[in-house]
Amino acid sequence: MPVRTPHFPDLLFGAAARLRRWEGALMGLLEAHGYRELHPSLVLREAVPDGSLRFFDGDELVALRWDFTVSLAALLARRFTEPPPRVAYAGAVFRRPVQPWEAVERFEVGCERIQAEGEATGEADVELARLLMAIPGVLGLKGAILHLGNAALVRRPLEAEGLPPNLAEAVVAALSRRAPHRVREALADHPAAARLAAHAEALLAELDGPHTMEALKASPYAGLLQEERERMERALQSLLPILPPNLELRVDLADVAGLGFYTGPTLRLWAPGAQQELAAGGRYDRLFPGLGRPWQAAGFCVRLSRLLDLADTRPDLFEPLP
Repeated sequence: MPVRTPHFPDLLFGAAARLRRWEGALMGLLEAHGYRELHPSLVLREAVPDGSLRFFDGDELVALRWDFTVSLAALLARRFTEPPPRVAYAGAVFRRPVQPWEAVERFEVGCERIQAEGEATGEADVELARLLMAIPGVLGLKGAILHLGNAALVRRPLEAEGLPPNLAEAVVAALSRRAPHRVREALADHPAAARLAAHAEALLAELDGPHTMEALKASPYAGLLQEERERMERALQSLLPILPPNLELRVDLADVAGLGFYTGPTLRLWAPGAQQELAAGGRYDRLFPGLGRPWQAAGFCVRLSRLLDLADTRPDLFEPLP
């Protein structure tokens, strides 16, 4: 992706027009499905996260908006006693870059589906997947790949085995490298080493749509994960008949990115030639309880900054602008 200098990017003519067009089209899509826009403050005055862009307002340390999900959650928990079921957002977030070529200011559009504790969440998860499936067409992206995963497929076995944090992190690192033999090596003589290594092999079966789900039946944790497997199978049955011709659907059972945040189904949108995901989301049911609200939540974020970079470097991946 191109280097942006300075790290607060200036968007010129075509890029600025594309950003506004994309923001309008995406927010129109979300509004048509019942999502109402919220716009949290650009300034965070509490719980300033690591990696945020900080400054002093008088004697008070504050930060620029670091993440829409966190900012929205704080706003909703503070202002509502009952959750608004569908919210959407658009704008910029500000993060200190991990890599020197990354921008501090990043443009995003996204949505969040919120439910009271105990409500069935399967339909909400499918609703979000369907919306994400429509986004390549809205953006004029000629082709895309949607990865479906589930954080519980890794989280629940680790919790069931009671692994201490350092060993759990080692297992997750091995899975992120797609190396099941590393799971056994990381756990050494731990009693769960063989079981978790076998589970890793099941999770890392070739990405092959619904057929990948069959591999979970061979896992030592098949019984523990039966509900999650059945839930994913039902979602696939709902999504495959409406799959757009320019979108490939894959199952990624070993998706561990964001495992500390996501609690259930995950969604990631890629495009040929993209080095990073263009949109991502999933279920994160621990967010609102941590803020004192017994709500369940899921959502996704479209990373428009990455899409702008991709349109600049690979214009052949997009339909010509009208």
